[in-house]
Amino acid sequence: MVVAEEITDRETTAMHPSTHTPSAEIHWVDVFATGPLTGNPLAVILCEAPWDDAHMQAMPAELGLPETVFAERSPEPALRIFTPTVEIPMAGHPLVGAAWVLHHQAWIADRAVLRAPGGHVAVAIRGSDAFVVPPAPRHIADVDASEIAAALGTTGRGTTPVWHAGLAQVMLAVDDPRALRPDHDALMALGIRDGWAGVSAYRVVDSSPGRITAELRHFAVPIGIAEDPVTGSAAGALGAALAYAGHGESGLLHLEVRQGHSMGRPGEVRVIVTITDDMPVALEVGGTVVPIMSGVIGRTAVAG
Repeated sequence: MVVAEEITDRETTAMHPSTHTPSAEIHWVDVFATGPLTGNPLAVILCEAPWDDAHMQAMPAELGLPETVFAERSPEPALRIFTPTVEIPMAGHPLVGAAWVLHHQAWIADRAVLRAPGGHVAVAIRGSDAFVVPPAPRHIADVDASEIAAALGTTGRGTTPVWHAGLAQVMLAVDDPRALRPDHDALMALGIRDGWAGVSAYRVVDSSPGRITAELRHFAVPIGIAEDPVTGSAAGALGAALAYAGHGESGLLHLEVRQGHSMGRPGEVRVIVTITDDMPVALEVGGTVVPIMSGVIGRTAVAG
């Protein structure tokens, strides 16, 4: 199954981190933000010396964040991305936030390539904005819409697609994302059974040739995130799904995704989908990054 193949579960080792961890810079930013304390928060830890896996896995829960990125310096900086329960191969807001931080710390130029476990990712920095080019989107499968809808406290019929733009995500159109009442146990069971990492419940709020604005909520229970404030990989997957459904103009679809309002953290993701022969073949995903604070994690003793 997709999730089982791509996600490394470190729950058991996280209980026994090593005694000491080297000091490292930590940078806290809000990604896909509309201002300070909006969007999706992220910690980027710059590791001049390696950290052990168990301590990296423990940090997101310690910080109370949906994801934390660890960067290792090299000509193509290597990244590792952790949620509170698992390591994941790739995700939108960690890549966008990490790219911005690495640029502002002079680790990378305006354009660079980062190495994530899921592959190499091209990034570009434009002022306060950062953009990434995730892997080419793929239509993975179609799943029962009524099951997904029921787990979200609404109704659906027929099938709904699963798209992959870094992680496998279900795309479900709903009447009102803000009215959803998710059953997290049901979402966990469905995700494990069918091999997806999250569900994006969306509605289109504005549309013109080649341009769409959508409102979205994203639930990534199988990877330890009950609800994500603003989700780059989900926005990219939604862009691919909409392009595949026939939206787009002159080979392009411009998508703006609004997310996080239901969590008090409004944010915006900008997606450009390149379309060839009616198929989405490439994505650019990005938005604004706002720095919140920086500091140093010292050589910390951790209970063994």
